[in-house]
Amino acid sequence: MKRGPAIVLALVMSPLLALAAPPTLESVFPPGGRQGSEVDLTLLGKFEPWPCAVWFSEKGFAFTPDPEKPGTGKLKIDPSAPVGPVLLRVHNAEGASAPAIFVVGTQTELVDEDKDGNTLGGAAPLDRTKLPCVVNGTFSASGELDAWRIALEKGETLHARVEAYGLRSLVDPALHLYDAQGNRLALVHDGAANLDPTLVFAAPEAGDYLLALVGFSHPPSVNVAYVGSKNIHYRLHLALKPEDIPARLRPADPGSDSAAPALTPGTPLAATLKEPGVANRHPVTAKKGDKLLVRVEGRTLGFPIDPVLRLLKPDGSEIRREDDTGGSPDPEYLWTVAEDGEYGIEVADRYGRGGGGMRYRLSAAPPQPDFRLTADKNTYPMERGKALEIKITLTRLHGHEGELALSAEGLPGTIFLVAPDKVPEKNGDFVLKLDAKPDAPAFDGPIRLVAKEAKEGGTLARTVVFSFKDDNYRGPYAIDEFPDLWLTLPPMPPAKEEEGAKAEEKKDGAEKKD
Repeated sequence: MKRGPAIVLALVMSPLLALAAPPTLESVFPPGGRQGSEVDLTLLGKFEPWPCAVWFSEKGFAFTPDPEKPGTGKLKIDPSAPVGPVLLRVHNAEGASAPAIFVVGTQTELVDEDKDGNTLGGAAPLDRTKLPCVVNGTFSASGELDAWRIALEKGETLHARVEAYGLRSLVDPALHLYDAQGNRLALVHDGAANLDPTLVFAAPEAGDYLLALVGFSHPPSVNVAYVGSKNIHYRLHLALKPEDIPARLRPADPGSDSAAPALTPGTPLAATLKEPGVANRHPVTAKKGDKLLVRVEGRTLGFPIDPVLRLLKPDGSEIRREDDTGGSPDPEYLWTVAEDGEYGIEVADRYGRGGGGMRYRLSAAPPQPDFRLTADKNTYPMERGKALEIKITLTRLHGHEGELALSAEGLPGTIFLVAPDKVPEKNGDFVLKLDAKPDAPAFDGPIRLVAKEAKEGGTLARTVVFSFKDDNYRGPYAIDEFPDLWLTLPPMPPAKEEEGAKAEEKKDGAEKKD
């Protein structure tokens, strides 16, 4: 998601005669739409009173609520709206919902008819002239199977890519492909990067084929059955050419395989594990005292490889073995070279696999000091007369040190930042405080908290983010983290507001008298 000023979109709203409760947002359907189109949007959650306002993390969206049907309305997506995932929130004067993911595409968008308990026999015909396209659907009931009948020519290749887990739906989807008689020809479950599968099928004969999408419980359940819920939505991308699947859902190109296996520090190389059970070995010359961050990127680039890294001495003995590092399926190791010499870096797949898709990028370079900050929540309600505490976790990387200066972007003049006495020198938590003047007017909107190096000549700055990564995380979502934290200072109760107005009048009168 691009960083930039967040945009709050106001709706045509009826006056709030009484204080409302903050809205809650469970899901959005459809979970995506095409640039330049108008979408009938349904918001599932609690919105009392209705209508509420809707905020998007990017420009180019305008939502008009249906005053008669709470949670529904028309969403206009401008042709200039950015392609890819954005966040949306529902909010009112009392607060905002947690954000949901909405995806902007450029292809034909279809909405699957909600037919609980679909069977292969009831597969909906898909007009192949609409390809490439995106099917938006819902696993609305337990045991549901959504299926489509697609005509393919001999040798034609169908590319199918699911987004469901990536939208933060609590589901582990799987794709099945059958011939017209119901014989299963292909099954794909987890994808290379996360739980969302990709199917590539070359038709051996011309004819109709059946594509079925199902979902299992996520987190896993002892009951292995197809799951359903009004909040389990998906986007199924279908195409006859691989380049018609959105680039963000395809493996990133690490470049052509390097002609020679040797690795030069500071210059990454690309390679492929071509033979099952055979590791690649890359010689690297290093000098005593060098510090090199050795990294293998494979799964994070979207390839199915589960890389294992081994660092070897000149005599072939092992210095270090790394598999997953820091919650990532790709390994890295900060290496301090003991002696001058030619060392070896060995890359293998954890399961001994090989083939054209087992690609990776290998690098060894001096580490760049860095830091990151994460907030404990993404919405923060304030009270007048009481400082708001925001817990922030600081993680310093690769030897970063020094003081950090904090600032806040998007605050009104009546709400101000109280910096902590000291930002920890090492990794750890600290509390940042915001306070409001006693007569501060209501505020409801996104803010950003920024930390910059305070030392002379320091240029590194990082925005505090909220991360979606939790115990249910099984690979990247369409958006993993975001910088727009939501701050709400509710309107003053009528009695307090009247007291404030009288105090202001009295103050003005005294000034005139003087």
